[in-house]
Amino acid sequence: MTGGLTSFNGIQHCMIAGIHLDNLSEDETLAKIGALIAQGGAHYMAVVNAAKIVSAQNNEQLFGILNSADIVTADGMSVVWASRWLGQPLKERVTGIDMFERLIEYAAAHELSVYFLGAREAVVKTLAELFSARFPQLRLAGFHHGYFDAQENAERVGQIRQSRADLLFVAMGSPAQEKWIAANLQASGVKFALGVGGSFDHLAGFARRAPRWMQSVGLEWLHRLWLEPRRLWRRYLIGNTRFIWLVLKQKLGSTKAKGKS
Repeated sequence: MTGGLTSFNGIQHCMIAGIHLDNLSEDETLAKIGALIAQGGAHYMAVVNAAKIVSAQNNEQLFGILNSADIVTADGMSVVWASRWLGQPLKERVTGIDMFERLIEYAAAHELSVYFLGAREAVVKTLAELFSARFPQLRLAGFHHGYFDAQENAERVGQIRQSRADLLFVAMGSPAQEKWIAANLQASGVKFALGVGGSFDHLAGFARRAPRWMQSVGLEWLHRLWLEPRRLWRRYLIGNTRFIWLVLKQKLGSTKAKGKS
């Protein structure tokens, strides 16, 4: 699909490799989340980069979870660039880590309680302490590390429900965090959930995020690859190549379809 954005419920969308993304700025995303919380019920947001879009092509469960999310935004600049090339330009990159920080500030200002789930015990504990110090008015409902098995899951979900948290942030990596949210959102009792990947480690000071200039020009992946080449080379070398092919195939498919009409 190329040739312009489509609209649904008053919001423009683009589609890349079958994944629908909301054409929202960071401020508009925050406003949309606020509206969802006020609306009631349980809602969740997902962010996607090239790797996640590629992964979803061979993972029907992840594909369905992403397309069922209340909000989906581009976490990676490659996704924004692809949207422009396909003629469906997204306004900007809206990352999980940036929305996480914005939502903590929003929660503190609107008396909403938050729960942190994921990462190692030392990381999530440090994160909770840092945010509590930064926002004294923040209502911290609780936190727990992400290293628990399926037998413990019901207990974790029960704790979150008992905490009466409004917002839940899950840092388990993808696709584990998306699958966990989809499976446990209703039972957790929260109003809104967001998977934030490695954000706990970055914001708690246990990992370094790429310099701002690298983020702005779409080279954050290169910074990560430099830090963890053994773990990430396959994702970026093979995954990015696969993403380019998916976008090219979509572009060519649309061009051929136009030629037949």
